[in-house]
Amino acid sequence: MAPRANKLHRHRTGHWLPTDHALLREWVDQVIQRKNSRKEEPLDPVLQDFKNFIDGDPLIRPLANDMFQEVPVTPPYNKDPMLQPQIRSYDEMFECLNVIMGEGPQWFKSDNADAMGLIGFPINAILDWPMGTRSGYGFFTKPSVNAHWKLVLDKWKTFLSSSKSCSVLGSKTGWTDSDAIKTLTDKGNDGTDSYTFAQLYQCDPSADYYGFKSWDDFFTRQFNDSVRPIAYPDGAVTNVDPTTVIVNACESTPCFRKENVKLHDTFWLKSQPYSLADMLNGTETAKPFVGGQVYQAFLSALSYHRWHAPVSGTVVSVEKVTGTYYSENCYEGFANIDKGEPRPDPNAPNNSQPYIAEVATRGIITIQADNQKIGLMAIVFIGMCEVSSCDFSVKPGDRITKGKAIGTFHFGGSTHCLVFRPQTPLKFDDPGPYDNEENNKKVNSLLALVV
Repeated sequence: MAPRANKLHRHRTGHWLPTDHALLREWVDQVIQRKNSRKEEPLDPVLQDFKNFIDGDPLIRPLANDMFQEVPVTPPYNKDPMLQPQIRSYDEMFECLNVIMGEGPQWFKSDNADAMGLIGFPINAILDWPMGTRSGYGFFTKPSVNAHWKLVLDKWKTFLSSSKSCSVLGSKTGWTDSDAIKTLTDKGNDGTDSYTFAQLYQCDPSADYYGFKSWDDFFTRQFNDSVRPIAYPDGAVTNVDPTTVIVNACESTPCFRKENVKLHDTFWLKSQPYSLADMLNGTETAKPFVGGQVYQAFLSALSYHRWHAPVSGTVVSVEKVTGTYYSENCYEGFANIDKGEPRPDPNAPNNSQPYIAEVATRGIITIQADNQKIGLMAIVFIGMCEVSSCDFSVKPGDRITKGKAIGTFHFGGSTHCLVFRPQTPLKFDDPGPYDNEENNKKVNSLLALVV
């Protein structure tokens, strides 16, 4: 195959952030009002510990302060992506977080389905411009800072996994509202099917909240068995050897495919080349894939968030890597200059997906495929924005069959990479380039053939 050009394409977000930010003004006003009315309330202990850490660290405190001050005061950066006055201090940031941690992601009724995006990822909303500053890059890449973010998100996950979070699932204004159900159903069908929500997903429409016990239970909802058939399952009688068929591991939209990837590369630069040793968290794990290729696709906030085995084989290794949560490529922030003006990513870290494959919190699995031409392959499941965790349901030594569920993302934006050896000759069903992709590739559908 001819090498792909080293060009970074831009993509629509996976409904993580809205297309029209102005539609969220009413919701943000309500959040700010709640914040202002609760100024005398103490911070949640995990937030207070985080704030105390910043206050007491002479290296971290300037970064936390300056990442807000470095956001330009000129339009449009004098307002956040939701067109509200930009937060200008980490004190205000913690006050907003204190409100958010007691709420679940809210459905916002609108004629435009994209309006729910930033409500789905409210922490990302208040950090979006600071993420793009020089000090923000320094702040969000510090391991000590990310250790505190993990504690914050773990605490929020506890709430989102509890029955208290069902308040945002109500049938009148929540995620089981008829408009919300229609939007979720339309995304599940993606213009190719005509299922109802109950036909798509395991649920009980007659029960409160469709039978979901928490926000996380709703977010990790499962497809009904028949709606995502496995392309060429093991044992299928066909003229195609089922072991040569690789299926999509996630319900996702393709964004990048790169060949001849290197062991080490400058992933932090504007072109964001993949760096295998960083992505796979170690040189020895990465060596078999040097010179191979990486396929990356992102998951919509409105879609299915479980992972499935793309091949049949044996699990070799499983690893969870604690990394960054709100870091974006510095060249996608205010350093991105076009015609003399800064052009920061308004939906960060959407334009930094190859970069975060090396640095973000992620789960890594390697599989020895039954097909010898595939051999060893790896999958990297990458958390974005408000990710709570990347959870595997398999362990080393487990035998897995193509299409088997192997794990899930919990609340948060997400993307994933499949990594292949250079000895694996592949013909992709959709080889790209993926310039304006919007529709998902169905989980368990054909991704590539071994040739």
